[in-house]
Amino acid sequence: MLKDWKIKGADPSSVSVKVISMPNRIDFEVDAAEGAEVQRLSLIVEFTETLISWRNHDYTWVDTSRKRLAAYYSPKAAVFKSGTKVVASRTDGLWLFDPRRPRSIEWVLEHEDLAPLFDYQEDDSSAFREPVRALDKPLRLTFLLTKGAIPEFSRSKLPFSAILCFTDHCDFDSLPLLMAQRKLFAKHGIRVTKGVFLYHYSKRDFNTSLERNADEYELWAADGHELCYHSLSQSTRATDEEWEKDFEDFAVDGRSWQTWIDHGFQPYNFTTHKRSGIDADLWAEMMSRAGIRYLWNYLDCGNAGPGMINQADPDTFTFGAYRRRCFSKPSAKAFMDLFRSYILFFGSEKDQMLYRKLTFFIKIKGWKYGLEGAWGLIRSILYLAKQGVKLLMTRKDAVPHWQRFTPLFFRERIGGKDFTFFQTLEVHDFIQSFSETNVRQLCDKAGVCLAHTYFADLDKRKEGRIFVNGEGALIPGIDEVFERIAAASTEGKLWIATLAEVGERFDSFRHLVYDIDEKGNIFHRLEKEVQELHLRYIN
Repeated sequence: MLKDWKIKGADPSSVSVKVISMPNRIDFEVDAAEGAEVQRLSLIVEFTETLISWRNHDYTWVDTSRKRLAAYYSPKAAVFKSGTKVVASRTDGLWLFDPRRPRSIEWVLEHEDLAPLFDYQEDDSSAFREPVRALDKPLRLTFLLTKGAIPEFSRSKLPFSAILCFTDHCDFDSLPLLMAQRKLFAKHGIRVTKGVFLYHYSKRDFNTSLERNADEYELWAADGHELCYHSLSQSTRATDEEWEKDFEDFAVDGRSWQTWIDHGFQPYNFTTHKRSGIDADLWAEMMSRAGIRYLWNYLDCGNAGPGMINQADPDTFTFGAYRRRCFSKPSAKAFMDLFRSYILFFGSEKDQMLYRKLTFFIKIKGWKYGLEGAWGLIRSILYLAKQGVKLLMTRKDAVPHWQRFTPLFFRERIGGKDFTFFQTLEVHDFIQSFSETNVRQLCDKAGVCLAHTYFADLDKRKEGRIFVNGEGALIPGIDEVFERIAAASTEGKLWIATLAEVGERFDSFRHLVYDIDEKGNIFHRLEKEVQELHLRYIN
């Protein structure tokens, strides 16, 4: 079956590959020369037969007429024209298929888009990391070949169901709205990951914090919700000494919270600690000492809306999807939403900086400030016109590069310690995002949604928000949204879980190994005892 192979992304002279090809398996051992480091590394394997079918992220067989992808949390399996199936022995990395090379599979092992992380610079612009790694041990990759049944595992605790996790940012939480949220979720049996400010230091006096509202948060924990850090306070402390003390106290506060969500530009955030002068080793030690395992990468794969809910589907958040959403119900608001999505998810760093300046200019009504304000208005109009032209020229199949490989959770070593990062989906309109059609689509595709939410946001421009006002009255239709979500869970179609629960489950996949016996039967084993995994064998 093996015809040829080659290394991609790394200097071939710095990488050695040993190959053993047998009738029912092809083994590769990839190792780097002593001292060699790689930023990108792929193994492209060419077979003697054409691939005609691909096991998709939704656990269905699809054809190979278009590009296909298989992440570590999805099946890595395909079928040759002869009917022989090929299966990866491990979940590591990513499989890519391109119909222009119908006999080949690319196994991506190292790539910055597998683990998209960035740092904020002094001017608040973001610079994506381009990690260079040393291979500390050989990588063993095996293609198993069989005519028989092949195994696949369920991402979800509920066998082969969809997954929904709410990660809520507490920026707008007041005590009345916090209580109203808790009662709403208790009514429908929904658990969430709830961001909390540890300390009360805020430009908004109404903001809740553990410092002021510990009794209420204890009720959340008693209801089964996961409490997590949303940095440590709403606003940034006035002096370095004050925020440094907050960070030191946090590291030894003795809580069992495992999840951290960056807020704003707090100096101890993951995305800002470099520019704050915090050594990576010290930052990692403080986080580890506090018990943090999961961190938000401060990135959304996209903005949820009609037909746009499943993060595991690489085709969901294309630019074409945003255009279809806009023109399905055209309006000035729909076009501005399209423009915002273009800037945030497809624009350059410069585009995003200029957009932030533009929105600030509009917010302060800068055109009222004489000639300088008038010039600012003219520049804004020229900027909008230029971006409008770029928007029209953007390819429909374009995706944000950080969503290209559909990362959900990924491990990264920071300061000598391992952390798991997660990527989210921005959700503002709960009524559209969790419509009957979207929930059914998420369930039918066994999809995944790690929602980035603001439950207490009262912005009147967001029609599908949860609350009408600060007293906790619900927007019409919201009760039905959570009733719909709860019903899908009751029917076994949707696992509603906390971030730490989903993260722990996804971590267990790396311990799953497939092998094959002399008769060509594939079987599975676990290298480490983990929570129960659901597997099935398919033809």
